[in-house]
Amino acid sequence: MVTHKAAVTLMTLISDLTYVYERCKSASIITPTQPIQVKGENYILDILKRWHPSLENLAKKYYPELSKVANSMRNWIEYLDKKYAEKWVIFGPPFYIEIKDAEELSRDVKEWINAIINEYEKRGTVLIKEESVEQILPESLLAGLDEITKEDLYDALKCILHLLPTPAVMISMRVAENLVRRYYTKITGNTAMGKSWGEILNELEQSKKVKPSILGYLRYLKDKRNEAEHPDKRFTQEESERIFIHVKELLEELKSL
Repeated sequence: MVTHKAAVTLMTLISDLTYVYERCKSASIITPTQPIQVKGENYILDILKRWHPSLENLAKKYYPELSKVANSMRNWIEYLDKKYAEKWVIFGPPFYIEIKDAEELSRDVKEWINAIINEYEKRGTVLIKEESVEQILPESLLAGLDEITKEDLYDALKCILHLLPTPAVMISMRVAENLVRRYYTKITGNTAMGKSWGEILNELEQSKKVKPSILGYLRYLKDKRNEAEHPDKRFTQEESERIFIHVKELLEELKSL
């Protein structure tokens, strides 16, 4: 899964690339054409240079398909840097982008933007974003839960949205433990009071009444809970999202019973 922070970076990149695209269009299509500076702070080359290292890093960590975009961007950086001048000089190298270059760069930038959007929309690219909260926690999923558990789910989600991964994990673990204890009581008819998560898991495994998929979620979450108990443990944004989604999937499994 890709982190929320990485996805936000992609969206910001698209915004800046759109600016470059519009500048190139102004230099090549709009009549009369406008002189568009290549070099200088916040001009075409500066924007590409500023973003290229981040794009390479994103391609390496999360989006391997975007390595082609990074390579294409690097080629344009080298080409523009070599061809265009820092200042306008009579009879010197070109200072404003030439129409042919503007046409070709606008075409390539459009392809970059489409490639980035395609990667962003792929499954696993941060499903947890503000506009999808109702899809992640629909009323049908929350029905039957006590108010504290509902509030904990929303609080964990808010922490993720605000890039607070460790608090998000702690709250998600509290939700998971509550679900596990309720499920234990439902399966065994006994109270879970005073039992550790490990004891509960062992009894559920021995009961032979629990689906393998549910046991898988319980083992995973138990391991994460053990990690969270270490005072120096800090979770990444990616880990917090993955753990939250596992808690949600466990809830969906239990609701289907």
